[in-house]
Amino acid sequence: MKRIKSVILFYNSKRKKALAFAAAIERRLRTGGAKVQRVCVNDPSCDFGAADAAVAVGGDGTVLYAARHVIDKGIPVLGINAGGLGFLSGMEQKDFMRRAGSFLSGGFGRVKRSLLSVGVMRGGRSVFGPRAALNDCVIRSAEARAFRLKASYGGKFLSDYFGDGLIVSTPSGSTAYSLAASGPIVMPDLEVVLLSPICPHTLTHRPIALPAAGELEVEVMGGNYSPKVLALSVDGQENFGLQPGDIVRLSRHARSFIMLVPEGFSYFDMLRRKLSWGER
Repeated sequence: MKRIKSVILFYNSKRKKALAFAAAIERRLRTGGAKVQRVCVNDPSCDFGAADAAVAVGGDGTVLYAARHVIDKGIPVLGINAGGLGFLSGMEQKDFMRRAGSFLSGGFGRVKRSLLSVGVMRGGRSVFGPRAALNDCVIRSAEARAFRLKASYGGKFLSDYFGDGLIVSTPSGSTAYSLAASGPIVMPDLEVVLLSPICPHTLTHRPIALPAAGELEVEVMGGNYSPKVLALSVDGQENFGLQPGDIVRLSRHARSFIMLVPEGFSYFDMLRRKLSWGER
C-alpha cells in the first residue's frame, strides 16, 4: 500500500472520549505529514474530498457511518475504538498512537468486507434506495405485534415468516443484531447473506445462510395481523416506513468495503476479546 498523505477523520461529537481521541489522533497524523479532513457524523451534511484513507474514531456506529459514505469512493477505513464494544474497530487508540508511523507509511493490511444493497419497491416503482449496508437490514414493527413476511431467493419462494421481524445481515453483521437473534458467527471473508427471524412464532424457523450472489426479495404481507407502523432499518441509522405490499430487494453490493488492520490482526482474537468467545 502506498504512503498515506491525506486522511478523512470521522468522529462522534456526542462522545467526550471520541472527541479527545480524535483531537490527539489528528495532531499525530498532521505531525506525520498527512493532510486531515474532519467529518462529524452528527452533522446533517457529509462533504469531503478525495483521500488516501479514512480513520473512524468512535463506536461501531461511527465505522458504519464512514463505510456507507466512502464506499463509492473506494477509500479504505481504519476504525479506532472510542465507544463500547468496538467490534468493527481495527485497534484501540493507544495502539494507534504507537503504530501511527506504520499506518502513514502504508504498512497496514487491507481486509475486504461485503455489503448489502438495499432498496424498496412499491407499486412497481422504487421508493427507497438502493442504499449500502455494512452490517444489516432489519424489518420490524414499532408495535408489540407479530406480522407476516414472504421471502423469495433467486426468483423462487423461500419461506413465509410470522413473528416480530427479520434480520438480513452480512458476515460482518453476523456478530451484531443477528447474533442476538441466535444467528451464527460467520467469517467476514465468506460470500454469504444471513436471514435471522426475530422471535418467530414457530419452533422450526431457524437462521439460514444463502449465497451472496443471488437476489433476495422480502414482501410485506397485509391482513388482520399487519401492524400500523412497520419500518426498514439500514445499519440502524437509515430508516424507512414500509406498507403492506412493499417489496424489499436485497443483493450483494457491487463494491467491497476495505477495512485497514494492523500487522498481526486476528479475527479470532477479536472474538475472544470482544465477545468472550470460547470462555467457560
